[in-house]
Amino acid sequence: MTIRKTARWQQCIDDRILEHLRDDSWSTASQMAKKNGIHATEAQIQDRCRVLADADLVAFLTEDQDLVELTTEGEQYLEGEVDVELYPHPRHPRLME
Repeated sequence: MTIRKTARWQQCIDDRILEHLRDDSWSTASQMAKKNGIHATEAQIQDRCRVLADADLVAFLTEDQDLVELTTEGEQYLEGEVDVELYPHPRHPRLME
């Protein structure tokens, strides 16, 4: 069993988003909101994706931040190889707009 090194800023939904992106190479907040196991609205998922992108765990594939994919760092986090607490604290999603 892999033990992930989570950060204080992370929320439970973050792992669900990252796990979904590991299984599907890319996705949208709208698609993820419809998935079982991700209990959040499209807006909540979009906000968390912005935070995860600021932490380099996901990357947006489009300028309008619609499509999102898992980064190498995100994969390493899921494998327990990266301690995201050691990364700079990401900005609040409202400050990124």
